[in-house]
Amino acid sequence: MEQKVIESTSQPIEILPYMLGKRKLKNKEASKIDIFEKGLQNEIKKTDTINSAITKIVRMALACEYGAALAKSKGADQMINAIVAGILSDQDLRKQALFIIDRFAA
Repeated sequence: MEQKVIESTSQPIEILPYMLGKRKLKNKEASKIDIFEKGLQNEIKKTDTINSAITKIVRMALACEYGAALAKSKGADQMINAIVAGILSDQDLRKQALFIIDRFAA
C-alpha cells in the first residue's frame, strides 16, 4: 500500500515551550496533557523504533483528544500512518517527536 505525504503550508505548532514549562495551558488542556504524558510513560520503550514510537504518540494524542474508541477503530490505522508519515517528513515535527520520545521512553 502506497502512502501519500501531504505537505502543509501552515507552520507546525511548537509544543516544546509547553513541555518545558515556558508557556501555560488552560486547565482543560492541562488535564489532557497530563493524561497524554502518563500514557506515553507507559507505552514508549527505549527499544521501540522511531516509527513505532511516533505511532504510539499519535495514537495516544488521538485517544486523549477524541477518545480511545477513535484511536482503536478499524479505519484509524490508515489515518495514523498518514499522520506519522507527515511527522517523519517534516524536519520541525520530527525534531519535536524525537524530543518527546527521549523524554518519555522507559
